[in-house]
Amino acid sequence: MMHPSETTTAVRTPPRPAAPTRLPLWAPAASQPAGAPPAPAARAAMSRSAASSTGSSRAAARPRPEPLRLVRYRPRPGHADVARLADEARALADALAPGLDAPESSSALVARRARSSLTAAQNYVHNRALARRGREDFRPLTFIWTLLRSCNFSCSYCDDHRGHKYPDLPNDGVLDTAQGLELLRIMRTRTPSLYFAGGEPLMRRDLPRLTRAARDLAFHPIIVNTNASAVDRVLRLPAWKSWLADTDIVVVSLDGLDLANLRELYAYGRPEEVVRNLLLLRELAPSQHVKLMVNCVIQPGRLEDARDVLDLCADLGVWFCPVPMNVGPRMHDALRRDPAYQALAALILARKREGQLVTGSLRLLERLLGGAPLDCRNTLKPHVDFDGRLYWPCKACVNVEPERIRVLDFPDVDSLYAHACRVVSPTGFHGPARNQCGAECNWAQNYTTDAYAHGLTHTGAILAEVVEFLRGGR
Repeated sequence: MMHPSETTTAVRTPPRPAAPTRLPLWAPAASQPAGAPPAPAARAAMSRSAASSTGSSRAAARPRPEPLRLVRYRPRPGHADVARLADEARALADALAPGLDAPESSSALVARRARSSLTAAQNYVHNRALARRGREDFRPLTFIWTLLRSCNFSCSYCDDHRGHKYPDLPNDGVLDTAQGLELLRIMRTRTPSLYFAGGEPLMRRDLPRLTRAARDLAFHPIIVNTNASAVDRVLRLPAWKSWLADTDIVVVSLDGLDLANLRELYAYGRPEEVVRNLLLLRELAPSQHVKLMVNCVIQPGRLEDARDVLDLCADLGVWFCPVPMNVGPRMHDALRRDPAYQALAALILARKREGQLVTGSLRLLERLLGGAPLDCRNTLKPHVDFDGRLYWPCKACVNVEPERIRVLDFPDVDSLYAHACRVVSPTGFHGPARNQCGAECNWAQNYTTDAYAHGLTHTGAILAEVVEFLRGGR
């Protein structure tokens, strides 16, 4: 586990040839291996940018992140060439930035956050009243919407919380744009924030329309979780020029820096695209006012990979989100038993105390990384599937098959929850009995509901969690 002393380095590793792989359905042109000459579309974009004095001045004037210095992350043979990819990302950002929409004004952002905060405060008061009466049908912190099941990756650990890989499942019945817009309206009646998930969300051509609608409805924060492999390609499309401006948090999935391991893990031939586009997002984040996070699944036998990502995030100044690998609805048993995992968890907590950007409060992280028993409250983080159906009371039930309720049949969340509670009461649903969920999920979202449940009787604790979550965001 131990790395060499943490000193500045600019070590470069030789590029490896990219293996052929299938293209995403929406790809406008053949993608290029990292390090190859820019594709024609990229050359054209760069030429237009260079030819336009206005575009050139905007690219030159765009706010930039701190220069990249590799201090904690130590490249090793076979790793992505971070220094070279950073140069590519900077050139791409200069070419793309002039064509992107500017984020909303400061006053508009303040107004949106105020409206979202009002919903969160009203829900908290409502939920405290429910808790005092012994009820657990709490109004949501955030809706998690699986936009589609399709994905251009096939990660070895992929799990839809029901034991299946998303890309192996059918997409029949996926909501169209009009239905998606109505779904957003319904969710916003009682929900302050929104999490777009997949599959791979960037495979939906209408994602920019959905993020703009979410912004107009005053969701905050608006979060998109992506493998980032196509970020550079979609940002060249005119229809996507508003996407980053309308998104508050982008969560990039990255589980290591060793390219051979990532090719095997992702079943994708060009994992260096993920690293390059993470660096591209870092370049664009200051001007687009986006908070950037890296989701890292910590896997048995690959603890060094997670350590590499932790160290790289420290050097990039982006948020690190640790995700202990689950098997079904529980932490992988090999992690629990491994002293090396316990050492890595202790390091992550130590880094958090030192000030590294690691998501979650110390209490939440200690419980998540240690697999502590949790007080899960499922209705706080409802999952809506690709077809607009709500899993109730929870998607990851083991002992009880969850109900799937069509959200579009209801005018608002209150009527949706009233109906759902008549079908299955969520009160006392978490537990091991045959009529309970039977799961001990080890996902951050579950520990977030645990923290919220704790905060219903400890107001100071919930305020601390909120401040921690919003730190460093727009």
